[in-house]
Amino acid sequence: MALISTLACAGIKRNKGSFLGLFFLMALTSTVLCFTVSMYVDLNEREADALAEMQAGDVYAFDLPASLNTDVLAEIQALDAVGSIRTNNTLRIPTQYLANSTSVDKNATAPTFYSAWNADLPLNVLTSDGASFEENPEAPSDNELYAPIAWKTAPGFTVGDKVRVVAGHEERVFTIKGFFEDPQMGTPFMEIKRACIATSAFADLEKIACDLAVEQGESAESFYGNLNMLRLVEANINLSEEAKAAGLDSQDLTRIISENTTWGATTSGMFSATTLTGYAMLVIIIGSAIMGVFALLLFIVALVICVHAISTSIEENYADYGTLKALGIPHRTLSQILVIEYSGVSFIGLCVGLALSSVLTPLALPFFAQLTGVLAVHKGITPLALGCIIVLAILVVGATTLKARKLSRISPLRAFRGGSTEVHFTSLLMRPVTGKLLELQLALRALISAKRRYIGLLTCAIFLCSFIVLVFGVGGSLGSQGSALDTFGMWRSDVSVCLKSDDITKEEVEQVITKHASITRSWQEVFTMVNLGGESRSFVGLSDLDLIEKVSEGRAPKLDNEAIIGPNLARSLGLTIGDEFVITVDGSPRTLIITGIISAMFNAGYGTILTYDGFCEAFNKDPLDPAVGYQYSLENPNDAEEVRQALEAEFGEAIDARPSGLFSDTTDMVELIQTLFISLAYGMTVVAAMLAFLAVSLITGRMFSAERHDLGVYRALGFTSRTLRLQFALRFFLVSFAGCALGASLTLLGGGWLVSQLFGMFGITHFELEVTPIIVSILTVGFAVVFFAAAYFSARAIKRINVRELVVE
Repeated sequence: MALISTLACAGIKRNKGSFLGLFFLMALTSTVLCFTVSMYVDLNEREADALAEMQAGDVYAFDLPASLNTDVLAEIQALDAVGSIRTNNTLRIPTQYLANSTSVDKNATAPTFYSAWNADLPLNVLTSDGASFEENPEAPSDNELYAPIAWKTAPGFTVGDKVRVVAGHEERVFTIKGFFEDPQMGTPFMEIKRACIATSAFADLEKIACDLAVEQGESAESFYGNLNMLRLVEANINLSEEAKAAGLDSQDLTRIISENTTWGATTSGMFSATTLTGYAMLVIIIGSAIMGVFALLLFIVALVICVHAISTSIEENYADYGTLKALGIPHRTLSQILVIEYSGVSFIGLCVGLALSSVLTPLALPFFAQLTGVLAVHKGITPLALGCIIVLAILVVGATTLKARKLSRISPLRAFRGGSTEVHFTSLLMRPVTGKLLELQLALRALISAKRRYIGLLTCAIFLCSFIVLVFGVGGSLGSQGSALDTFGMWRSDVSVCLKSDDITKEEVEQVITKHASITRSWQEVFTMVNLGGESRSFVGLSDLDLIEKVSEGRAPKLDNEAIIGPNLARSLGLTIGDEFVITVDGSPRTLIITGIISAMFNAGYGTILTYDGFCEAFNKDPLDPAVGYQYSLENPNDAEEVRQALEAEFGEAIDARPSGLFSDTTDMVELIQTLFISLAYGMTVVAAMLAFLAVSLITGRMFSAERHDLGVYRALGFTSRTLRLQFALRFFLVSFAGCALGASLTLLGGGWLVSQLFGMFGITHFELEVTPIIVSILTVGFAVVFFAAAYFSARAIKRINVRELVVE
């Protein structure tokens, strides 16, 4: 054992440069992988813990007090699968967002729920730095509120900003006192937003809501048909212990309530905990998948370099290994030494990366709280991350063990002859070497003569360039707001107008708009939620079906009984094109014919789109309802604010020009997704370029030792060091160019499909990479140039070759 450790330490010391590079590669791989795993685990665990702390149910529901009354609650409680029900009152109030006392109306159509501060269930309020929770948070005063973390993202609030609530004929302004954790509705991907106000302020507003209910009446249409102030009842329903023991989950409970109660079959305000968690973790799941692929890419490159280093080490030290064998050391012992050297250094790098990820993860968790609605705390190394490190270490040991078996071919006699029975030079290129393009010809001959040495380089180029073209394709698809909306299957409404007076006509409105901007498209849209199997799903009616551009299968609806649905809804209900889709509206069935599948981030792939008239017919809505506004798309979206000001100046209170389009409140969310994925993609590109440079440095270091005699001969024949460096770098350029071209081709063929699998959770099943042939060519040549530059830089060691020393040897 002492002999093995001595020889292993000597080998590491002798080739410390190569082992240091391998260490950095493994450390980087481990850091990225463990960081990704830790983020995913910590956020999911915090989501579960936060739900338990706030006593959230397996099913969350809300409805009007007249609908979700004591009789209905008793009917639900009587179900065998139901354990307990907790209810509380809440208010839905139209809200205007303010910044520096100026209305920005970024989310005018989204319902905002307001709950009373409850001392029995205190909120987890974030500290001013957003990195932890207040131990004893103060209750808000009458003019203050606590906002969900997601408001930091959309509409981009900070402490001190204000919101104006429209309570009937009154208005109140609340100042944001702080932000709180909301594991149920706290993600920007939920249409419902929830805030918390003082108990006294809630009581005042509740009284106003009661008066409005008497004055205006309440109906199920009030949820989505208008922005009136409403009283609501929230219910958190839990599974019974027997149901849990039987293996039922939250989605089973929504189905049971829907099938066995009259209220559950018709309500549009019921969500399983699984669905809510899925919304919260959408970006985390997709981001983790991309980061995981990148980490595996790093590991493949590191493993290729490790195997290549073992091969060149055997070739370089052929005589030494033969001498050791002649002294009686068996090849098994020599193999163990190689495995200990390379596996040991790799394992140390993996462990260092694991430790480094534990430092980086707590720093990143506050940022992701804006996406998930919960602030996770890193609890240390997770078992999953540790398991990943063990798996990678096992793979390294297995690869090095297989490669070290080449030592069995070494014999002392061949070692004394330099590893060959004779000295020879073979090449498939039989043309004589001429003075023209001499460096290129010598590079080609060197490649053909020792082609196995460049397999690792070729593999690295394929994977790295394939990944870079992929991320540039994703970046191109999400590069601007317009392209991002098209990629996500959304349509843009630049100006919204709702006519509040019979004296104003649509034509008059459009005359004012066209004075300031060109209209490219106008339409009407209506929206509601429908209970499907216990889950609330989105339905929208459009007067212009040309807005739907991302039809992955079939076609858009043309007749009033036709519909196009999201891929996740089609999968969950087992529907396909041509099937009948039966929904229940006010207790009566409505049959729709499926004409297509839409690839869009609409209700995370669970949405349904109908014609405008078909929607009105299915949901008993008046198609001429003046409450339904008109949406306009402008040739230049930057003219929207000018148009809006002109409309308000011309018509005053006779119109409502606040944004009311279906996706008018998604601007900040889309921008956040753009920023996150583009930053992630281009950051990975920079790392990949650095990785290529490091890989070349490690590969060339071994090659110089193996080719010292050949290079010395060239020097003796009069070749300058610059010429030899150029010839050496050309080899790497040729091999890397072939690998980059192959990698780019693979991405163009299958990259869109791969990204579609990742974004399929959003409902985007047809993701098209926006990358032109020119960009692909630039990336392919550019990355090959990176390999060339790295090889040319590393080949500076040629200057130190001494011909006299080689002659002496």
